[in-house]
Amino acid sequence: MHMEKLRLYSLLSVALLISSSPAIAANIPAIAKEFTYIDPTHVGLLTTIPSLFVVLGVLIGNRLELWIGKKKTILTGLGLVFLSGIVPALKHDIFSLLFFSRCIFGLGIGLFNRLIIQMISDLYQNDPRKRAKVIGMESSFEGLGGICLTFLVGQLLKINWHTSFFVYALALPIFLAFFFFIPDDKKQFENKHATQKTTISDTSHDRGIYRLVIGFGILLFVIVTIFINYNIEITPLILEKNIGNATNGSNMIAFIGLGAFIAGFVFGKVFQFLKDYTMPISLLLLGVFMYVATISESILLTTLCSMVIGFSFRSIMPYLLHTFTQQTSQIAKLGTTIVLIAYNIGATLSPYEGLIFSYLLHVDNVQSLIFTNSIFILMISIVGLVIVFVKGQRNKEQRIQVGKQ
Repeated sequence: MHMEKLRLYSLLSVALLISSSPAIAANIPAIAKEFTYIDPTHVGLLTTIPSLFVVLGVLIGNRLELWIGKKKTILTGLGLVFLSGIVPALKHDIFSLLFFSRCIFGLGIGLFNRLIIQMISDLYQNDPRKRAKVIGMESSFEGLGGICLTFLVGQLLKINWHTSFFVYALALPIFLAFFFFIPDDKKQFENKHATQKTTISDTSHDRGIYRLVIGFGILLFVIVTIFINYNIEITPLILEKNIGNATNGSNMIAFIGLGAFIAGFVFGKVFQFLKDYTMPISLLLLGVFMYVATISESILLTTLCSMVIGFSFRSIMPYLLHTFTQQTSQIAKLGTTIVLIAYNIGATLSPYEGLIFSYLLHVDNVQSLIFTNSIFILMISIVGLVIVFVKGQRNKEQRIQVGKQ
């Protein structure tokens, strides 16, 4: 039992690094001040460019895994995150090197963020309830890592901006824990994976699942762009409505993170209770509380809305990952890959979502933009509820017919 816990937390500790790219956002003004000859927009890319390279890392990781196995691929990713993460702390006077290190950082994260979900699925193949719980915990560890590293960067920034990059030295103990406590997947995971993952038949049924996976990917892309856009626009919203200041806006983002963190830890119980309704009800809550945030005249109520929005969004990601890991090995791989690519591209392009909506719908203020987004999410949630209900009724009728026979 003690060894099993060591193995679990060594696996989950890797997730602490997954959402750590934006942790250095507070450094951007100081870096821009040092590199005055660099366009400020390019300096700002240091926060977002890793997301694009995460996508590349996920695609490379799919191939690399076939050659060297999951464990070695994850260790390669952790090694890249450690080395590229601390490069700016050691050599900080060449901007091109700084930029390149951030690209490699994203690539490293991309190598392991899909495989962590896959390893959880392999470890808990015989226990779907435990698997749902651990996938939820993985989501919480992602949020926890983002919050803690952002806080540490803020403290180290008091020394200077480049010293704060030493926070990524956290990747070294995680690398060592993973190396020593996680068994080699070639020996212990793949045999089990091959013998047990035969829950779904192939041919026409698989083709239907593939279409569903791609549909979920497109849907997640839309949801992510709207959710991240809310993160970006919440401070301008409360300033526009004169109900708070920039510090309140910063607190809102912290509460979004807190809501997301809680969602991860209770996901197992939420999924057990709601099952297929998890995603449409999460979207319903997301849309309702986004709408309430636009009409709220109280900073307390807007903070509550932000927390529920974080909770709702972080219930969707583990639901999709858990759903896909129950399928055949090929579909599980495709599903987790599409989820992660949709998330990272959505996060990267989210600032443009506001511009497109503003242009198409002639929206001229933040309140109207968030209101429009909330209505869009509510429409998706209602369609989702109808689809799940109809599907449930059809399955019930099929079971009755089978019972009669």
